[in-house]
Amino acid sequence: MNERFFELPSEKQDKMINAALKIFACNGYKHASTDDIVKEAQISKGLLFHYFISKEGLYRFLVEYSVRYLLNEYQYAIGEEKEYFAFHEKYEQAKLSVLRNYPYMAGFIEKAIHESNVSIREKSNDAINQYIETINGLRSGIVMPNIKSGVDMMHIENMIEFTIRGLTDKHMASDNPNPDALYEQIGDYMTVIKNLVCA
Repeated sequence: MNERFFELPSEKQDKMINAALKIFACNGYKHASTDDIVKEAQISKGLLFHYFISKEGLYRFLVEYSVRYLLNEYQYAIGEEKEYFAFHEKYEQAKLSVLRNYPYMAGFIEKAIHESNVSIREKSNDAINQYIETINGLRSGIVMPNIKSGVDMMHIENMIEFTIRGLTDKHMASDNPNPDALYEQIGDYMTVIKNLVCA
């Protein structure tokens, strides 16, 4: 982690982090431009490179910072919860908390996991693998709900994933995104799904 960067006021840190997360999340590593990042952050390119040296340095910092931040939020919110729908509710609560501070962080990490640039992906492997392993650990041992006869659990998983992704994408494309409204919407849909599939 870049100690000099953390000496900046927290508002300035967050402004730079959010600008970079947005550009990388929307464009991927190859097509993300530092010109766009400094424009979004309203800073000079010299200042950006003063703290991160290069585009690669900034990207690797963001991966490590995001992994630490996300996992802290998820672990705190989820705790030892293992009931299927309660787990999903707490997971979404954690995402809401992240969205309030870093709207593009979760999208950035998803993009980083599937990054096509082999070189940059390899340099971020340790943090990405830690993220994946920790999330898998949180999900292990989940107690599945008592579902109706003839309902496939994989279909339920896909329904939840596609619903949440669709709602989140719509939210992020909005001119006035509202994380709390998104969380409420997701909760409403999860209730509908639960009522449809549970015996």
